Amino acid sequence: MKKSFSFAMVLVLALSMALTACSGNGGGEAKGDQKGNAGDSGAAKKVEIHLSTWAGADEAKELQKILDDLNKKSKTYTIIQDSNPAEFDTRIITQLSGDSGPDLFWVNAQRAAQFAAQGVMLDITDRLKGSSHAAAKIDDYYKASLQPFMNSDKIYGLPWLQQPVVLYVNKALFDKAGVSYPDKNWTWKEFTDAATKLTIDKNGKHPGEAGFDAKSTAQWGFSLNGWPPSQMFIWQNGGEVITEDGKSPIDSPEAVKALKFYSDLIQGPLVPTQQIIRDRGFDKMFRNSQVAMFMGGAADDLDSTVKNVQAYMVPAGPTGTHATFADILGMGINAKTKHSDAAFDALLDLTDAIHHWKIMPPRSSLADLATLQKMHPEKAQSLEAIIASMEYARPYRYSEKYPNWDNVYSTQLMDPIVNGGADPEKLIPKVKPLLESALK
Repeated sequence: MKKSFSFAMVLVLALSMALTACSGNGGGEAKGDQKGNAGDSGAAKKVEIHLSTWAGADEAKELQKILDDLNKKSKTYTIIQDSNPAEFDTRIITQLSGDSGPDLFWVNAQRAAQFAAQGVMLDITDRLKGSSHAAAKIDDYYKASLQPFMNSDKIYGLPWLQQPVVLYVNKALFDKAGVSYPDKNWTWKEFTDAATKLTIDKNGKHPGEAGFDAKSTAQWGFSLNGWPPSQMFIWQNGGEVITEDGKSPIDSPEAVKALKFYSDLIQGPLVPTQQIIRDRGFDKMFRNSQVAMFMGGAADDLDSTVKNVQAYMVPAGPTGTHATFADILGMGINAKTKHSDAAFDALLDLTDAIHHWKIMPPRSSLADLATLQKMHPEKAQSLEAIIASMEYARPYRYSEKYPNWDNVYSTQLMDPIVNGGADPEKLIPKVKPLLESALK
């Protein structure tokens, strides 16, 4: 779900907003409109709220059913959907830099952090405090899910999904190899021990056994190709990649050990070579029972479309520290909307509706096994692990500087490790200054 990002475009956007602020628009609401709904001829008149999303064809159809129901019930708004998955990022940046943008729009965590810092999204802090709507109860949200939507203790949007990375397991392959299923006590050691037993060459030999032939491997224990994110392994080992004060301590012993562990998996016999992954397909190898374990998002359909597959918590670090990456998605209101009150009503209603549609809702009150089993029976066997993973799932530390940092981390550190076989211990001292510079 990670979306590409142009830092140059953000600079253009920031400049445009600065010019807008100087024009005295004051957030885009018409003067004299006490309710923030310019153009309304009466309190009872419903206004059109334009919603921009990246939903594909099937997702957009499901979303439209939700919108039809909300529009029918609402006395203040009619939500008009505009879905454009192919050009969403470029289009939304362009729209928000002018005066033709949507009233309401989907936003990922990285963009939310940038928009919140730049004033692109409407500050809804006081509105949330004054609302009794279920989706307005801030204390009900997982702390990590709200983080990208906050800036200087102000809230600029609401998350509608927090998707933790979980470990998908082919239980049939585990049973055949006589390997116990993962549990909450699994650390890197138990994980690699299991992956070793689940890696088999054409003669039935395992890595470490005499005669094992890595060139004729028929089944691998695990797979990775830069995904899952190396950052979560650093977190699991007690390290950090970006600190609150803008440092990037990837040269700490904890970070170095984690990146070495990641590199050893990439280069070792437990994981297919990157060429094999490219040739056969990353998740397809798991779907075809050529890989026994796969890390993916909680919303992935591997456990509902592949026989005998179940999701478990990802392994903890060597000392038992649990951490996993969370993909966070949500919505914000255009700071220039002429219908701020109606847009806020729509934001709350639609956010709550998506919480009852998507997995995993970022609210603790909905992280109930029985409730989720009713909403998502197709993932019933995996829900306990997904719920448990929510407690220690976290996003990246997004900021306006993050895109620059991420570009360096991806191209100068991870690409050489994943595709070039580079030694992390030799590479880290060269890359750290570049990462530090990107955050200044």
